[in-house]
Amino acid sequence: MTSTDQQLLGALRRRTVQAAADEPSVRGGDWRQATVASVTGNGTVITTDGTVARRLETYTNPTVGDLIRVDSNGLGDRTTPGRVAGSVIDPPWAAYTPTWTAGTTNPTVGNAVRTGRYQLFGKTCHVAIRIVPGSTTAFGSGAYLFGLPFPVADDIVEYVGTARLTAGSTYIGQCFASPAATTMNATFPASATPATAANMTQAAPATLANGHILRLFLTYQTA
Repeated sequence: MTSTDQQLLGALRRRTVQAAADEPSVRGGDWRQATVASVTGNGTVITTDGTVARRLETYTNPTVGDLIRVDSNGLGDRTTPGRVAGSVIDPPWAAYTPTWTAGTTNPTVGNAVRTGRYQLFGKTCHVAIRIVPGSTTAFGSGAYLFGLPFPVADDIVEYVGTARLTAGSTYIGQCFASPAATTMNATFPASATPATAANMTQAAPATLANGHILRLFLTYQTA
């Protein structure tokens, strides 16, 4: 082989290596954009084309519909650092109708207005409830329970939120959800002295009537 042939072969090799480095189908690694179709419980997301990508620590609160970056290598591994700029970061608030039950006799809702909204970030759920009794509402008896949009995680942690009842006067209390629960209750001060609390009933902290407004807000981990 002449020196000219050797130089030509060397140049050809260099061009081949460079071409392979520039071509994803040759080097087996690349990145692309994709849309999240579902979020699994094992740290991965599945895109609309069926690709399974493992989330990096930078990708928090994955949500269906996220526009993400998916990185891949020659071994078929796929990871995602998270959303690309311009995609929706905060999932929208969704509507639901909370149940309203009681420990002894369930209320008859009648023309009461029950409004619920929730926002889900992975397994973190923010929920807000507004209940306004109507003229045909029967209030039942016993401690009230209000339905959550998703069950609470079966863990040792309980979750405490805020409650506000407008019933002539305004009463400030708390709402509470136990592990694995599907409902939460509301507690209000039973008396001014001592400042103890009791579960909300049809008669406590005030006798409920048409037009009263109960508001609840809670953040908890879903199952």
